[in-house]
Amino acid sequence: MFENEITLNQFLLDQLVTIMADLPEECLFTSGQGHGHPPVWILGHLAIVGEMGQTFLGGSVSHPEWVSLFGPGSSDDVQPNAGLTREALIAANTSAYDTLRTLAVNADAAAMAQPHPIELLHGTAIETNGQLLAHLLTSHVGFHLAQLSSCRRERGQSALF
Repeated sequence: MFENEITLNQFLLDQLVTIMADLPEECLFTSGQGHGHPPVWILGHLAIVGEMGQTFLGGSVSHPEWVSLFGPGSSDDVQPNAGLTREALIAANTSAYDTLRTLAVNADAAAMAQPHPIELLHGTAIETNGQLLAHLLTSHVGFHLAQLSSCRRERGQSALF
């Protein structure tokens, strides 16, 4: 189950590492033009959403202290903190999505067909747990990687593709 989404998520996480190769520590807290999110919030948000996604599949949240900082509806005004380093945020994303992909392989088809509980997405085309998991593995990551990529381009880097 979720073979395509798992493959796409791995591709996206590889892109995250590529993008971050050009974003040094000193720019983590600088808001991107247009979308306004600093890289620290984008990375933290992706990591915590990946961890929260694990809870639908029997996993747990490894960074509960990040839910209020980076969870859905959080402010992107994140203050510097010793635990929020470039390397720690990359590692948190790698771990969150490695685990989410592993759990998705064994997702229960009946559970995935049930309506999802995320109020923020009620009334959208995403109606089931399976659709939610597909979104978390693919379009959600891709959307925020576009923001992260724009932060990279603002630093004068050329296009990746």
